[in-house]
Amino acid sequence: MTRHGSHVSYYIGIGLTVGAAAWGSIRYGAGIPWEMWNEILVFLALIVYFHSRSVNISKRMNFSIGASIIFPVIYLYGTGTAILLGAMAGIVDGVAGRKSWDRLIFNTAQLSLAALVGGVVYENLGGTFGTPVFPRDIWAMAVSGMAFILFNIGMVALVSALWYKSSWLSRLRAVGLGGLGSSMASGYIGVIFTMFAASYGLWGILLFGILLLELTELLQAGLTIKVERALRKELEEELVVDFKTQVYNFRYLNEWLADPKKEKVSALFLDIDDFKVFNDMYGHAEGDRVLTALAQTITKCVRSDDKVIRYGGEEFVVLLPCMGRLEAEKVAARIQQNLTKLPYAQWNQPITVSIGIAAYPEDAKDKHQLLLMADRAMYMAKSSGKNCYHLWTSEVSS
Repeated sequence: MTRHGSHVSYYIGIGLTVGAAAWGSIRYGAGIPWEMWNEILVFLALIVYFHSRSVNISKRMNFSIGASIIFPVIYLYGTGTAILLGAMAGIVDGVAGRKSWDRLIFNTAQLSLAALVGGVVYENLGGTFGTPVFPRDIWAMAVSGMAFILFNIGMVALVSALWYKSSWLSRLRAVGLGGLGSSMASGYIGVIFTMFAASYGLWGILLFGILLLELTELLQAGLTIKVERALRKELEEELVVDFKTQVYNFRYLNEWLADPKKEKVSALFLDIDDFKVFNDMYGHAEGDRVLTALAQTITKCVRSDDKVIRYGGEEFVVLLPCMGRLEAEKVAARIQQNLTKLPYAQWNQPITVSIGIAAYPEDAKDKHQLLLMADRAMYMAKSSGKNCYHLWTSEVSS
């Protein structure tokens, strides 16, 4: 499916947004106080700067303090000025972010329309344009600011839903709610900016603008560090995750063994019964499917804090923190019971595992011995006929 010539509802949604924004510009454009051009110009410069320096938080979200500038523009210069500067913000954001033409047009209309909504709500709540009265107008500012934020997020979610042909609520959760906290923080800053500008005029705007510039540098530095840490964590996790089964790999197990921390833990050592025969009969591709299915089955049978590890080949280790032998035995039984439900009727033999169980400090003096005892118990399960589990006992080692 090509991008252009499809998704008719998406382009209709953009068209309606642009039309509504254009109507608002005509309706309120005459009310722009051009005699305050010097102050408006400073706000315009701030909007251009902030929207050109947004920080990418994730693939779906970026952060900019530029929204804080729209709020004082609404309260000090009226809806028409806010619509104009909202359009400028959309253009700068689209160009700086190298967005496609349709997203640029939508962002421009969306921010203008959000400014229109914020201004209309403020006016209907009795807010005073030009010289807000404090604290009387604070309530009107708070409600109109929230209207601006919610409308803005809702419009992004709506157009996204039209493009992806999904429900509006699902897109709202995906693209909107994650940024609600930062948007409300921007609104709070915007109200303070309004109070400062109303009290000190052009010099107040300049001084608070400088403060925001410094604040932006600090926020961007903090967000950049946070994003880099998240990326580093993802890379580190990839190094200890088995690509084929998506559980932890032998490297993770080595790191766990090297950790001097001592805690109560049980270990399960699992081996797929007759896996070589299975591979020879059905091929390695089917064998890989079995490994993945087993990893998924084990994961569903344990707690979120338990660790499922592919030890190598067809062997797996499960670490069960703060769990004793009897509880671990129940986990082993649950795994074997769930394996009987695997939907692989095309195979002429069921997928079974032999499981060895050992616990620390009940059975072993350290982690290495714990793993060895669980391994020995697994071989005892093999010698007992396979497709069963065995608790380590002193008889195993004889």
